[in-house]
Amino acid sequence: MMKYSLVLYLLLSNSLFAADAMNLQFESSKQRNTLIELYTSEGCSSCPPAEEFLNSLKNKNDLWAKYVPVAFHVNYWDYIGWKDPYAMKKFGQRQSRYAKLKRASTVYTPAFMVNGNSWRRGIFSRSLPESQAEVGKLKVAINDKTITASFNPIQKNQSSLKLNIAVLGMGLTSQIERGENEGRTARHEFVVVGFNSFINNNNKTHKWKSKLPALHYPAAEKYAVAVWVSEMNNPTPIQVVGGYMPGYTK
Repeated sequence: MMKYSLVLYLLLSNSLFAADAMNLQFESSKQRNTLIELYTSEGCSSCPPAEEFLNSLKNKNDLWAKYVPVAFHVNYWDYIGWKDPYAMKKFGQRQSRYAKLKRASTVYTPAFMVNGNSWRRGIFSRSLPESQAEVGKLKVAINDKTITASFNPIQKNQSSLKLNIAVLGMGLTSQIERGENEGRTARHEFVVVGFNSFINNNNKTHKWKSKLPALHYPAAEKYAVAVWVSEMNNPTPIQVVGGYMPGYTK
């Protein structure tokens, strides 16, 4: 019995160690991948169809290889009667920055931004736009909760760049009790539940090292990550990679 218990203990210990020791790598090609941003709110009655479309990308063959979806929940509709548990003020500020740069006509929900440009799904065609441009390779490694990244741009004279890291909550469900969607069961994928940006002042190397961002909503059962490079004062992504984080623990 003692020998069996020791073997069981070692097996459990090894399993826990493997789960905690997250070791992931993501790498793009030179061709630009597509970052799909959805600005949404659980307090917005017209948002569920847009969220269903974003959720459907979970089954897309090119998910993570070409397409990286993220859902930024904004808080500017919270006053209607339902406080969105995934929302952050800075997500609305990011959306406003796009509007100030004339990349979007105004700030509203639901709103899609595809590689930094406003995009609306057509009635007859809902295919996502793709970019054929070569922008450079982005490499990302995650060891435990430390992330290191490097970007080798095609355009070598780029100024200081910023690394953006979004931890995504997957398979989230909410029972909405008030507001425009009262009584609705909302299901979400690719929800940004942790977000941060880091500046690199070395124009020649474009390398970063930091911790994964803290979570403002830590109750997801599964997680993914999206990482992209942008200019200092422009949220438009230059290159993006992403993928699931099976070993991520809160």
